[in-house]
Order: sequence, then C-alpha cells, then structure tokens
Amino acid sequence: MTKCSIVIDLGFGDAGKGLTTDYLASQNSKESLVVRFSGGHQIGHTVSTETLTHTFSNFGSGTLLGVPTYYSEHTTLFPPAILDEGEFLQKYHPKLYFHPLAMITTFYDIAFNRAVEKQQNNGSCGLGFGTTIARNKEEVYLYANDLQFHWVLKQRLISIKNYYETKLKTEPKSVQEYYKNELKDYNEAYFIESCFFIQKFYNLNALSDLATSFKNFIFEGSQGVLLDTQHGFYPHTTWSYTTSKNAIQLIKTHLGEETEIAIFYVTRCYQTRHGNGPMANTEPVSLQNNEDEANVTNEFQGVFRTQALDTQLLNYALSVDAIHHQNLKLKKNLMVTCIDQLPSFSTKNLLQNLDVKFNMVYESYGPKRECITQTSSK
Repeated sequence: MTKCSIVIDLGFGDAGKGLTTDYLASQNSKESLVVRFSGGHQIGHTVSTETLTHTFSNFGSGTLLGVPTYYSEHTTLFPPAILDEGEFLQKYHPKLYFHPLAMITTFYDIAFNRAVEKQQNNGSCGLGFGTTIARNKEEVYLYANDLQFHWVLKQRLISIKNYYETKLKTEPKSVQEYYKNELKDYNEAYFIESCFFIQKFYNLNALSDLATSFKNFIFEGSQGVLLDTQHGFYPHTTWSYTTSKNAIQLIKTHLGEETEIAIFYVTRCYQTRHGNGPMANTEPVSLQNNEDEANVTNEFQGVFRTQALDTQLLNYALSVDAIHHQNLKLKKNLMVTCIDQLPSFSTKNLLQNLDVKFNMVYESYGPKRECITQTSSK
C-alpha cells in the first residue's frame, strides 16, 4: 500500500520540518519521494549529519539520503539558486521532478518584493515568493514547462518586465528607485543560462506519473500554519496554504483514496517567530545548546524571536488544519523538537493541554535524526 506522511509546522515556521522530513526519509529511503506542496525556493530547512549541516531551499530535506524531490504546481522555483545548490550537493546526486505548471521566480519578482517590503515591513524574506504568486494570479506567467524553450522564455521575461514597469507607476518614488537599484547588476543572459543548465537536475512530471515508482511519499510543508494565507494574521501572512490542504488534494487526485496517510505536526518546545508580526504574550525562555541556530537576523525578515509555547495557539493550529481533512481516516503524530535547548520543558504537560490525542509522539534532543525518540503512543 502507498503511504503518505505530511509534515506540518504548527507555529510561525522554523519548528524542524527539515529534521522531521530527513527522519521520515531515513525509514525507507530507497522507495521514498519528498513532495513540496506549498511555499517554494524561499524556505530554509536545515538537516544535520555527522559530516554536513545544510539548509535546503531548492531541494527536499531527504536529499542527503538520496531521496528525490517533487515540486507541485503550488510551488515556486528560482533557477539560479537551483543551479548553485545542485552543484554544491552534486556528490549526493540530487534529483528533482517539477510539475509543468510549477511557477518560476525571476529577478524582477525579487526586486519588486524587496522594494515594497522596505516600505511595508510585513516580514517578507525578500526572495520574491509572494510577488511570484501575485503575478501569476494576475495571469502573467512563467512556468517550469517554459524553461526548455529559449524563445518562449525570452518573451515571458519581456512580459514580466513590462508587468512590473506598469505596476511601478502607481508606487512611491522610493519604491521605484529601490526596484531599479536592485536590478542595476541584473544579467538576463545568466538567468536564461541557469534555466538551461538546471535541466540536468530535473524531469517534468505530474505526480500521478510517479505514483507507481515510489511507495513512500513525504509531503514536506513550508513555513507554519500561523502564517497560512487563510488562517494566519494579515498582513503578516504568506501567499501559500501552509496547512495540509494542498497535500490532501494532491493525494486524493494523484495517489488515490486508499492511500494510508499520517500527519506529523511539528513544534519546537518553545515559540519562535522570524519576521515582523504578533507572537502570543507568553513568558521569555532561557535557552541552552542553541549556538548553532540556523535562523539569524537578516535585512528583510528582521530578528529571530523566542518565547514560551502558547498551547491555545497550538490548539488553534490543530483545529484549522483538521478542517482540511475532516472526512479522512488518518493518523496524527506530534514531533516536539529542540528539547535539549529547554531542560525545564515537559512533553507530558504539553500533551495534557492539547485537544488532539496523537497516535505517536516524538521528541528531538538535537539537530540530527539520531536525536529523535518515540516517547508514547495513544
């Protein structure tokens, strides 16, 4: 029977989706496929082994185990970054599959994102994800399928350039100047070359094309439920469904109703937020063993913040995710990460305050998959 695992972050992101995906991939790496069903090239999912710590953005978090990655039509791709990361990971033989309608981000999308973010300060990471989604909603497209056709690609880029030049006319002068400054060193020839050079890493497929090639599908989520476009808190939301909504749809459409599904809900043992926006008003936390924290202050997202967990926010996230699989029989598991950083934390106390009874509960006491233990079953 085909098995599907869906990895969902219950917070504002950065809970350990990369670690969880790597752990699940290690259970059956030869028959597994990681599926990206939300977000895109803007993610940063960190995986650590004895020899390497790597933050994935363009390849799934099972790549170090030789597990290929599928990017669905709900995701974005940025060819220059795929090329750079693919070359870096070359010895792991990274392999990608793209849905033909996966959306391509350009330097124009990134420049406009950054120019507007400087004015709005909503907490964007400045990599053009949201502007790519917005452009597609306005029917100005560039798809994975277009990348192999040189003339088509050039015409699409002209359309996108014209689209943003029109949008800029209604923006303040400061946004117009920032946009132009971002593009002053833009090399379109390099962007086009990267679109062709990455062909060695990917094939174009619908997910149904791969249904019989793999037995274990790991749906690696992006960001967190509290940033979801439907259920987050505007304007500090992402342009993506970060619940299990897209994953459930893909499974039903391409893998069949009889597929065995398990959701792995992930939370750190403390609350985090990278970027502007509200956090629950809980007490501060004093962390240890967090010298290698992958989330650092950057120009667009700002400061990485931490506080104690708010169980009501976790219950809210669990409740809104449940909306998207109300009529399905599936297993619900909980993954609690970074427990080594907060010795006073009690998973037992957390479970007593959550509204969901989980089939399995896992705890992670470090950054590697070997640090994960199964602690209980209900």
